[in-house]
Amino acid sequence: MTNAQSLLQNVYLFKDLTPKELEQVTALAKQETLSAGDEVFTEGDVAHSLYILKFGSVKIQHSGKSDRVNVATLGTGSHFGEMAFLDGEKRSASVQAIENTEIVRLDFKELKTLLDQNPAMAVKVYHALANFLCGRLRVTTTDLSFAREKNLRHF
Repeated sequence: MTNAQSLLQNVYLFKDLTPKELEQVTALAKQETLSAGDEVFTEGDVAHSLYILKFGSVKIQHSGKSDRVNVATLGTGSHFGEMAFLDGEKRSASVQAIENTEIVRLDFKELKTLLDQNPAMAVKVYHALANFLCGRLRVTTTDLSFAREKNLRHF
């Protein structure tokens, strides 16, 4: 098993794939090295890939009214950039390496072609994506509820 295959096997999106299916996804993986401060992508960019952190960490930021708002910090084993794979929209946030970081990039077109050719694999990946994004939405809902309650207390 290659390093990339071992990494992908432990990523939530690909955990239900068979070894053969995982091998097919791994064949699409491209590894990149980033230095601290390097941008992976910028809010508003056209999206082409999703990313998995092989080593290191990144910060995700969204443009606020006056400055950038820190949305999340992700570390080794995390993935990001998957929303645009589903909806085809531009990037909703910017991502920047915090430290020397290694990422694995999966091109949307290549991944979509693979999934279109393998419906059983597609069901597993899209199901995992749906569950993952539902989890993120629940966290966001909780955060928004907390923020609203906090703001109402100030009046």
